[in-house]
Amino acid sequence: MPSLFLQHPSEPRSHLCQNAFVILCNAHDTSSSFLDTFKTVRRNRTARGTPTDEEQDLLRAMLLFASGGLDSLVKQLVRDALPTLLKVNLGATLVFKTFVERRLRSGKEIDHRLLADVFADQQPRERLVELLVEELCSKSLQSREELLRVGAFFDIPSPKIVDDPQKLIDIFRARNQIAHEMDVDFTQSNRSRRPRARKTIVNYTNEIFKVANAFLVGVDSRLPSD
Repeated sequence: MPSLFLQHPSEPRSHLCQNAFVILCNAHDTSSSFLDTFKTVRRNRTARGTPTDEEQDLLRAMLLFASGGLDSLVKQLVRDALPTLLKVNLGATLVFKTFVERRLRSGKEIDHRLLADVFADQQPRERLVELLVEELCSKSLQSREELLRVGAFFDIPSPKIVDDPQKLIDIFRARNQIAHEMDVDFTQSNRSRRPRARKTIVNYTNEIFKVANAFLVGVDSRLPSD
């Protein structure tokens, strides 16, 4: 189905971004399906006023899938594109060197075990790149700080990824409340669930897709053309 959200991606130039592109397209499709179902349910009920909790669950799921798509897209770019980018982009190489310096130290001492692991490998540099990829993909990237940290390794300036940092913080706060607390508001005596307005959650989802597309375009523009 056509995406019901803004910032649907264009096909990237580099084949190294193709898998990430597919992930983002599928995230658009899934979130659009949830929104379309929400609209259908409301229309069939000739509903007015605040949506029921069951109807709001469709909005919650929509945001969760969009956020999950962003996380998956960035990790796929790390796996597929970052090793190549580190060979051709000076800014990315400098950030990589800082990572290597940090990893080779344990406190103030040299990490001799890691040093032996790297130099015993037939391809020491590639082993260090593997360590970087493993570290970046081992964490949830559903926070502003982690996204911008990964963006730095691609030499993408933070404003190119996120132009409204506070909004992204608010979005991930809502995402975490939904995913980790079932959206229950424990400050209320009856522990009711937080209300989620359609307009707000659609706006949040559009912002997630905007960030995801910016990340995809930023990486694709820094890779050699196929």
